[in-house]
Amino acid sequence: MFKRFYFQEVTKRLIELKKFIQVITGPRQFGKTTLIRQVLDETDIPSTE
Repeated sequence: MFKRFYFQEVTKRLIELKKFIQVITGPRQFGKTTLIRQVLDETDIPSTE
């Protein structure tokens, strides 16, 4: 599957020791949901999907 442009950056920020809220914004049909699903599939972060 094609990895979104910001995949590495979002993954890096989510696994940092310091925990901050990460906000993903952008226009409709930009791939925000796809990006988050890809990141959650690659990490051990639980989701309530």
